[in-house]
Parts: sequence; structure tokens; C-alpha cells
Amino acid sequence: MLKKHELVEKILLNTKIINTKIIELANEVNSYYKDNKEPIILIGILKGCLPFLSQFMLNLNIDCLVDFMYVESYLGQTKAVSKPKIKVDVINDVRGRDLLIVEDIIDSGNSLFKIRNHLQELGAKSIKIITLLDKKSKRVVDIEADWYGFEVPDHFLVGYGLDYDEKLRNLPYVGIADLSKIAILEKK
Repeated sequence: MLKKHELVEKILLNTKIINTKIIELANEVNSYYKDNKEPIILIGILKGCLPFLSQFMLNLNIDCLVDFMYVESYLGQTKAVSKPKIKVDVINDVRGRDLLIVEDIIDSGNSLFKIRNHLQELGAKSIKIITLLDKKSKRVVDIEADWYGFEVPDHFLVGYGLDYDEKLRNLPYVGIADLSKIAILEKK
């Protein structure tokens, strides 16, 4: 039995369910890119993408490169910033390349919208998006994932890369945060 962290109200997705879905997603992406002549570039969006990206790429049988971007979209605990800022940009030359943005979760879509536009300006040939979690109810911009693992409810989620104040990313599951306990911590 999986031990639930004290700041988690409920485990939403366990490790087994997540890993099974990641294999399904990798198979779909393998099929989609099977005829590519050049390696695709996976663009992991730090820091939350790390567990998903590592499991996902281990199940790819297509040629790929890995790059990262870091976009500041949350200031500290639970409050989103209105204008996301790119803090770390890609290292690879993406001009004329097929890119696959790898996200942990899409909620408002603001960060992803900014990232996609930025990569288009850099001259990417194509940009696709894959996310483990999709919180469609929170979308405020016109952006959708090409592939997603799970549509999730409008709760503050932690684990499997998702954090509260940079903590809980290492939980091997996705859980609904216990906001009453978090509120007590934020008052301290």
C-alpha cells in the first residue's frame, strides 16, 4: 500500500496507472514520428516535467534529442503569475526541426502559449505538445495538447513532478493537496 504524504488529501493517480498511460502515450508518439528522417527534439519544461519526461523517453524507439526550458509561472506556493517569463531557453538550434514540448500539466495554458510562440519565432518546423495531466477547466488561452495522459479536476495537485513551494515533486503519484494543512503552513 502506498503511503500518503501528510499534505496530500487524496491520491488521484497511482504509479502503476501513470506508468501504463506513459507507455500508451509513447507508443502513439512513436507511431506519429516513425517516418521522421531527423531526430525530434523533446523540450522538457522544467522542473515539473522531469519524472514524466524520463519515463516517457525511456519508452520511445524513435531518434530524439532532449532540451529544456524553464518558465516562471508560479511565485512560491500556490499563486500563479499573470505573465510567465522564460528564465532558461533551449540550447539546441530548433530552426527547421520537429519539436515535442513535454509538460507535466496544462492548466491556464499561459506558459505553454508563450513557449509555443517563442519556439515558432525561433523557426521550428513543427511544434507538438504532450502533457501528462490536462486541467481543461482552467484554460484561459487557445492551446491544447496533441497528446495527454489524464484530464484532471480543478484541484491543487502535487507529486510526480508537481510541487507545493518546490516540495513534494518526488512523490511517486499524483495527489490532491490538502489545502487546509497548506494554509496552516503558509501562516507560519
